[in-house]
Amino acid sequence: MADSDKAHTAYPADVYEAFDAFMQQVIKDVYDNGAKRAEFVALVIASGELLPMAWGRVRKTGVKELAMGAAGVVALRVGLRYLLGGPLGMILTGFTAATLVAFFWSNQKDVMRRVKPYKQVIRDSHEKFDDIQARYQDGRYDAGERALLVEGLLRRVIGEIEAPRPEEPSDKG
Repeated sequence: MADSDKAHTAYPADVYEAFDAFMQQVIKDVYDNGAKRAEFVALVIASGELLPMAWGRVRKTGVKELAMGAAGVVALRVGLRYLLGGPLGMILTGFTAATLVAFFWSNQKDVMRRVKPYKQVIRDSHEKFDDIQARYQDGRYDAGERALLVEGLLRRVIGEIEAPRPEEPSDKG
């Protein structure tokens, strides 16, 4: 197997080796690129597969608890991801968990319409990322080729996330 330390890379080594680190970099870059808050919050939700956990609470406690549950999950997800493994500065620059919660509460429709397409983008990119890793481990790609492919995939995912979403026609009703 090729030595991954020999390739010139634009990101930390773990971005090329683990999908979680790859997604963490996508989230960081989307935030750094000045994404709209709806894009960012929807991406955080989609990346954590948070929706099933939050919606499961509706049956038991109602809409207000759902919001608190979703907010708690989002805050926990953001906090753990970034406090333990990433850019702490992101949380400290004004887009705090409380801001995420408040934004989500007042813009649920806009955020939630983005979650499903983002989940598909994440699933597709995970499949492609795994394919790149398998080919690298089989010796079909060297470290430089893998780095180029992963960086290209990362840019493509960011482009799809930042692409404008069409408005839903049912919003007028």
